[in-house]
Amino acid sequence: MKWVLTKPLENMQLLKEFEEKNSIQLPKCFIDVVMNNNYGRPRPNIFDTDQTKERIAKALLSFDKKHSENIWDTYYAVEKQLPADVYPFMIDQFGNYVCFYYDPLLDTPSIIFFDLESQKVEKVADTFEQFLTVFYEL
Repeated sequence: MKWVLTKPLENMQLLKEFEEKNSIQLPKCFIDVVMNNNYGRPRPNIFDTDQTKERIAKALLSFDKKHSENIWDTYYAVEKQLPADVYPFMIDQFGNYVCFYYDPLLDTPSIIFFDLESQKVEKVADTFEQFLTVFYEL
């Protein structure tokens, strides 16, 4: 996978701050991706869920608060609409989110797609590592 239009993460402490504020632990693989590709756009960028085909990923949400699509503002803007234990980390072309779902019964968060308008959840992958392998080109 390749990432384009990335922005350097200006403050690494913001990752820890987000974890502490929300009482979660982000997957190490995700942290590595963010540290190297903050706000990046994946190429290829098409993925499927367990219910739909050809979803289009736009970009990782930035951990830097100055970017318009950042994880801080996004999470707090949609927090009340999200299911419990769900945290968005990527946005699609239509304003929907790819999210971590922290199932209390599992050690590792799974990846879901959350359609903001319909409030529908679709499973994408069991882990972030697996998520990185699902992208393809049309």
